[in-house]
Amino acid sequence: MNELMDERITGIAQDIAVSMRGQLLGTFLAPGSSLSLGALALSLAVFVLLVVPRRRRPVRFAVLRRALFPRRLLRSASGRCDLVCFVGGLLFAGIAIGWAVVSADRVGAGVTRLLGPSLRLAAPVWISAPIATVALFLAYEFGYWLDHWLSHRVAFLWRFHKVHHQAESLSLLTNGRVHPVDTIVFHNILGLTMGTTGGLLAHIFGPEATPLTLSGTNILILTAAVVLTHLQHSHLWWTLGPGWGRWLLGPAHHQIHHSADPVHFNRNLGSSLAVFDRLFGTFHMAGERPATLRFGVDDGERAPHGVRAALVQPFIDAARDIGAAARRAGAFATKRTGATKRTGRSQDKATPSAA
Repeated sequence: MNELMDERITGIAQDIAVSMRGQLLGTFLAPGSSLSLGALALSLAVFVLLVVPRRRRPVRFAVLRRALFPRRLLRSASGRCDLVCFVGGLLFAGIAIGWAVVSADRVGAGVTRLLGPSLRLAAPVWISAPIATVALFLAYEFGYWLDHWLSHRVAFLWRFHKVHHQAESLSLLTNGRVHPVDTIVFHNILGLTMGTTGGLLAHIFGPEATPLTLSGTNILILTAAVVLTHLQHSHLWWTLGPGWGRWLLGPAHHQIHHSADPVHFNRNLGSSLAVFDRLFGTFHMAGERPATLRFGVDDGERAPHGVRAALVQPFIDAARDIGAAARRAGAFATKRTGATKRTGRSQDKATPSAA
């Protein structure tokens, strides 16, 4: 019996190790991964161009290193938590995504069946492919905005998303400070928005309407990640100027999103586009001068960067939210039932006897 148990445990450990190895290789070596070595090198190049001041004298490597990886990254509890969450996300992201119930392919197939026979508009690939690329990019951006909006508005979801906002200092690694449940919900919502869009495209143009991709990743989504998304949690105050800064979200916009000032709550919820923030009234324009902001969540948590707060406490708080909601629903149902009974008795008294 013990030998059988040992074999099972060994098998599970080997499966996890294989999954981690595949996750790491796919993350850093797949050309379509936003965290591939090539994508990270491009993001680093953009970062250096923004950090290095425009002057003739060369910048010392030590200065550049401090700009890229400030000392607070490892010296602060917040920075260490970011690092652990980032590494954990790299190792276990594939497992979390595997829990996504909603598949974009299944949603797309369902939409196609619902709409009936395809219109199959006679559009050459050089027209349909760019249209599909832009449409699915917008579907991704809307799914990101919707997930983010719900995570800030629905108490149950906020419990898990709060882990990300508990960061008291921002760095390039803060992007990985995400609770697994937050990741699962995100991918389910993306499955809905992108699957629906894909189904509509297939209905209009036929199954040939596929986006321009690099190793399966939409080139616009990949480009936005390399140029903007990777840098949004940096300490740079980059607004993209008064023109582009109204339509694209840079690091300054996202610092406002993380601000502990109530004026900035629930603002700048988009990924790289400000389109849906502007459309739904959640946009906050970043000023050209760097603002003095404080980050974190003021909820009385004494150790916001520990394992309990980052992984366990969200489940406890979410369970309490569900229990409170159930009690409110029960009280409402009881009150309504009592009101119905009282109304019935009143009507009985008011009705004359047939005798």
